[in-house]
Amino acid sequence: MPAQDPNQGLELLGGLSPAEFLRDYWQQKPLLVRGAVSGFANPIEPDDLAGLACDPDASARLVLGDTDHGDWAVEYGPFEEDRFASLPDRAWTLLISDVERFWPEGHDFLARFDFVPRWRRDDLMISYASPDGSVGPHVDAYDVFLFQAAGRRRWQIQSPPGPLDCHDDLPLAILREFEPTESWDLEPGDLLYLPPNLPHYGLSLDDQCMTWSIGFRAPTYLDLLTGFLEERANRVGEAPRYSDPQRPVSAYTSELPSHDRTRLRDILREMLAADDTELDAFLGRFLTRPVGNVELHTGDPPAEARECRVHPGIRRHWLQTPAGPILCAAGHSYPASGLAPGDLEQLCATEIVNPEQWEHHWPAVHDMLRDGLQEGWLEPADGPN
Repeated sequence: MPAQDPNQGLELLGGLSPAEFLRDYWQQKPLLVRGAVSGFANPIEPDDLAGLACDPDASARLVLGDTDHGDWAVEYGPFEEDRFASLPDRAWTLLISDVERFWPEGHDFLARFDFVPRWRRDDLMISYASPDGSVGPHVDAYDVFLFQAAGRRRWQIQSPPGPLDCHDDLPLAILREFEPTESWDLEPGDLLYLPPNLPHYGLSLDDQCMTWSIGFRAPTYLDLLTGFLEERANRVGEAPRYSDPQRPVSAYTSELPSHDRTRLRDILREMLAADDTELDAFLGRFLTRPVGNVELHTGDPPAEARECRVHPGIRRHWLQTPAGPILCAAGHSYPASGLAPGDLEQLCATEIVNPEQWEHHWPAVHDMLRDGLQEGWLEPADGPN
């Protein structure tokens, strides 16, 4: 979608414009906004969340315990329905990640945060907590917006942070030391932004507490390098081995001669060399790779391409290069020189891809359909034949 006006104040940001927020708060300091979404009515009940936690495709966790007793325990879904009937009256939290994959309206809520590009966004996690429910004092390695959808939750932070050492005998990454410096009680409609690596602690204050967490992704340098090297290794494949016909005699048998080192260095440079267009295309593929919790069912594509539905867990982005735009989906890149930005935005947002709509000015639509149907991130919109 077209970018929002960066200088237009947003209710979501307490009247700050995206430009002001990104300049003064993003990855720097917290921001509390009272009434960030006026007139908000929570559309999800705790029973809805419990039902989703029983779905084998959902990523659900149940955290029990509290800081005073240190009796933390974590259970992972899918859960049986009777598990929730046996829970205690207090000190537990149910968390479900990637809720937008199962609840289409979740995408509309996430769109409120489009002042940050979507490639940086991770997911919508929704938690329900009984009184005193918490996951303990901890830090996140990414930015997060914490929206209070129902009930009340107390959030405490420690700024500046102290030691970030965590208990090594607990099933959660809970800080050994946490000394709160600020505390806020959030009501329905309130929003709290927290930058990365800021110690924080949330505690449910009633039996209605439901919090929506909008998390952001930040690949590590190691992730980027590993992904790039994996691609390069796959490209090399069964490449020729090192060879050295008519090599000179070496003076010392244990030495690595300079002429051998020169040749090996040249081979490495040749295999790793990439211009900006190649690197950009790699980034598009890398940042749209399906994550581990996206369950795909591979199969043979039908004889004739037809309307296909995109798996809700698949990322799609596009980028502009000197050679023209590239559409990236599910770890693939497709040249898209015939498409305007509006077309590319539509392809990144649509749930249904109709080849007849695109084939005249974007023949690569058939390549995308072929890959998607074979790998399981596309399926015929009208079901199997």
